[in-house]
Amino acid sequence: MRFLPLAVVLAAACGDAAPPPDAASPDAAQPAAEAPAPALDGFDPSTLATGDVVLGLTVTSAALERVLEDSVWVGEAVFEGDLVLHGVYQRHPDWPQVELPCVEVVQAPSLARVPRFPPDAYTGPAPRTWFCLENADLAVELLGVPDPAREVVIALGRYTVRRQLSDVFDTAELAEVIEIGPTAAPTLTEPR
Repeated sequence: MRFLPLAVVLAAACGDAAPPPDAASPDAAQPAAEAPAPALDGFDPSTLATGDVVLGLTVTSAALERVLEDSVWVGEAVFEGDLVLHGVYQRHPDWPQVELPCVEVVQAPSLARVPRFPPDAYTGPAPRTWFCLENADLAVELLGVPDPAREVVIALGRYTVRRQLSDVFDTAELAEVIEIGPTAAPTLTEPR
């Protein structure tokens, strides 16, 4: 398997060509993790339906409802399509009770591609975007054990967004490993 440089993969995934080095802005030297986050409005749970396309992904099922007096939306929506993300591959924060390997998406270009519930009082002002890989055996085979944590660029075939008024998390199906990067601090166990 041949790995492409991370900048090439992210530029291709965003659909924008990278500017030539001499045209780079002074801010270009900043790490991507420090770039300002895009507006993350999320999908509209009141209108989301099977067959809709959100961020280039097709909704294959949606079971969403309003709960509580403040009208928080809960439920599950499944999105299929090619979703390329850069994140930190690591253990689930409740390991060893939950043995699934997880990925936290921390860079703005990848965050902008992930379907999510819109921000509200339940999600808070700075929700984390993370998911666990449902085909864990394949993930461990291709990416190794999730300890130590490390940066990865992966392609997903299915992404399931979940929200309940309890401990649930998004899941995804690993389709391809594009790049395995350096080790990193495990972000899900660190306070924000």
